[in-house]
Amino acid sequence: MIARRAVQKAREDIRGRGWVSTGALQPFADKGQVGIRSTMNHLLIQNRGFSPFVMWWVEGRMVPIKDKQTGQTRRVEGRNPGKPGYVYIPGRGKVWRDQRWKHPGLKPKRFLERSIQQAIKESRRDIQDAAVTILRGEQL
Repeated sequence: MIARRAVQKAREDIRGRGWVSTGALQPFADKGQVGIRSTMNHLLIQNRGFSPFVMWWVEGRMVPIKDKQTGQTRRVEGRNPGKPGYVYIPGRGKVWRDQRWKHPGLKPKRFLERSIQQAIKESRRDIQDAAVTILRGEQL
C-alpha cells in the first residue's frame, strides 16, 4: 500500500515536470522494505544526477545541436574535446571555455526518495496500527 502511494506521488511529480514516462514506475515492496522500480533508466539518472565530464567521443564526428531559440538543428564537427578554446553558443556568440565539449552534469532531483518519504509519512498511522497488532500477537 505504501509503495503504491509512493509511485502515485512520484508520477505526479513527473507529470509536473512535463515528462511522459509515468508508466515506467512500478511499486516495490518486501518485508520491511518499500521502494519504486523503473523500467526506464533515464528516470533513475534524472533522480541521481551525474558529475560533469568531457565528451571525448565527439572527436571527428558531426554532432547535431538544437538551437533553443530558433528550434533549428545544426550539425557541428566535434574538434579538440577537453582542450581550452572558444565555443559558439547561439544567442551569445563565441565564448571562452577552459574545456571544450564538457557536459555540465546534472543535479540530482531526488524525486523518488521524496515520494517514498512522503508516502511513509502519510502512512505513519497505518504503520503504528500494524505494529501494535503484531505486538499483540494478532494476525494482520
